[in-house]
Amino acid sequence: MESRKSRHHRSPSRWAAYWIRLRHKVTNTGAVISLPTLVVGATAVLLPTAWLALPAPNLPADTTIYDQKGRLVSVLYGTENRMPIPLSQIPPAMQNALVAIEDNTYWVEPAIDPVGILRAAMVDISSGQILQGGSTITQQLAKNLYLSDVRTFSRKIKELFVTMKLSTMYDKRQIIGMYLNDVYFGEGAYGVQAASQVYFGHGAQSLTVPEAALLAGLVNAPSYYDPYLHPNAALSRRNLVLQQMMVLHYLTPGEEAVAVNTPLSLGGGPPLGDRAPYFTKYLADQLAQVDPGVARRLYNGGYSITTTMDWTMQQAAQQAVADYMPPTAKVNGVLEPEVGLSAIDPQNGYVEAIVGGDNYTNSQFDRATKAARQPGSTMKYFLYTTVINDGYSTSAVQDSAPVRFPAGNGKWYVPHNYGHVYNGPLPIRYAIALSDNIVAVKWMNIVTPPAMIDMAHSMGITSPLANNLTTALGSSSVTTYEMARAVSTIANGGYRVQPICVLKVVDSQGHVVFSQAPQLTRVLTPQVAYVVGNLFHAPLLNAGGTAHDLQTIFTRPAAAKTGTSSQQRDAWLVGFTPQLAAAVWVGNDNDSPLGLTGDLGAGPIWAHFMKWALVNQPVETFSKPSGIVTRTVCRQTGLLNNGCCTSYSEVYIRGHEPTKYSPGCGYLGKTGSANPAAPSSGTNLLQQILKSLIP
Repeated sequence: MESRKSRHHRSPSRWAAYWIRLRHKVTNTGAVISLPTLVVGATAVLLPTAWLALPAPNLPADTTIYDQKGRLVSVLYGTENRMPIPLSQIPPAMQNALVAIEDNTYWVEPAIDPVGILRAAMVDISSGQILQGGSTITQQLAKNLYLSDVRTFSRKIKELFVTMKLSTMYDKRQIIGMYLNDVYFGEGAYGVQAASQVYFGHGAQSLTVPEAALLAGLVNAPSYYDPYLHPNAALSRRNLVLQQMMVLHYLTPGEEAVAVNTPLSLGGGPPLGDRAPYFTKYLADQLAQVDPGVARRLYNGGYSITTTMDWTMQQAAQQAVADYMPPTAKVNGVLEPEVGLSAIDPQNGYVEAIVGGDNYTNSQFDRATKAARQPGSTMKYFLYTTVINDGYSTSAVQDSAPVRFPAGNGKWYVPHNYGHVYNGPLPIRYAIALSDNIVAVKWMNIVTPPAMIDMAHSMGITSPLANNLTTALGSSSVTTYEMARAVSTIANGGYRVQPICVLKVVDSQGHVVFSQAPQLTRVLTPQVAYVVGNLFHAPLLNAGGTAHDLQTIFTRPAAAKTGTSSQQRDAWLVGFTPQLAAAVWVGNDNDSPLGLTGDLGAGPIWAHFMKWALVNQPVETFSKPSGIVTRTVCRQTGLLNNGCCTSYSEVYIRGHEPTKYSPGCGYLGKTGSANPAAPSSGTNLLQQILKSLIP
């Protein structure tokens, strides 16, 4: 007789036999169900999904930054290395390769494969666990976008509903585009653009057939087929994809043979990263002002941002700083000195290069746009623009001699030149060339500080400027960004520019979410701008000019002005050509003396930057407007050449040129258009002889 214990041990086998018979019944039943029945049944169950709400995909993605010429400069990596691109930039070969190996009936069959689902279901039921997926590309996308990777029956049911919804929302090409922007290809790369960069060093748009086949083969098992780690497995998988493409007539036999015999050519390198971090920081600040939503998601929003940067110029700026910064040393644990460089296209306000420090790793503070420092004599741009705008003659003379001005409370302000020298009578051109402070303060006293301050602000300076005579010498602090913007007004013929750094922001769906265009406002006449710009050629061209030593480096027609603050705390060089305005500052963050003048501290950086930045651009001269006349005048007096003085050629706004000749040599008192080369009368010749005999 069978014991209770033996019956207890026998019962599991009876239950096992029962489940085996049940599974056979289910399998046999499923085997006789026709495909039309499955389709009708699935449709009846899943049709209501058309009315279900499905949130828009919101995948973290890298933001790509391009320069104004469409060159990829930087990739801002988010939580996943993904760079979405529109389907139009994904070659047909890449789409066909994916379909060939992952879902060969994708273009002609429904989003859900009923036969595949049934087959997978039978295996799963018989095994008691989820082993197979039977997934189409659309199902895989549904899982990737909205579901987890955990294999459960409930997740599979959800997957069917989400898949049906996707198929009602998007067409086949949209779905494959979304899939190729989402799927993981290994090596940390999500989406075909990131994968193409990682494995081949170029964008997806340039993928060849063998490269596309390699990427498509990675989708199934990225680690196993990783070409860097398992090149043989990757090659075999790639060739399988190529064979499938031939079978499906995506390739001819000849094309397949050529592709199969193509060796693996991996050209990927380290992630591109942020190659212009100070520019990116400035970009983020600007976006925060004009489109805070984009700014908040800058690093994971998958944006494609076209900037005003010129990558050639940005590289030139970074290289000039790297090569020509004064020697650095640690001061209280901080590397000093530091640097700020801003470069703007005067014709449209495009910010083309920004360098906010010597090394971004050491300090992320942007000194180009954020650090206001005393600009020294570079402020004379605005002083002499005011002088010319007020109608004074270009060659008007002031005497560089000791002078004092009331400073209130019985005190006096006494301006001095560098080295405490006095240069005597100086026309404006020579006062600029020598950077004479005494002459500048005298002119400031004539035109008045409020007038100069208004001029500086109208040209683009935004920082507050002190209402006193020393503002002419740069006692009020400004940024290189402001200076580059303001002198652009002179460079472009009189228009204040609105600096911009973003041309267009495109989201991951290909929609333009932000764009802007140049804004220019006339604030000077073309004649005033031309004359002032011509005057500031002097520091480079004049043999005694404060920037003359830089002309051996940068030889194009250009304006340039050095600036050195008190006790040599700040070194500046601000200058421009018709194509480019740039300002460079070098100094210590702690405001201690730098010990260098503008030409030595900032000049080499400016000159080499300008040389390299414009290397592939034509040499341009400043366009002369109508109403400009030229006269030869005596340097000592600024009056018309008397035939025996040290003279030079000067430009004037018509009506503001001198009409009197410089005294002496027979022309005393003559006016009008008399010929300065006319022979002297006997009386005047006697006067000259007597004058020469007087010591």
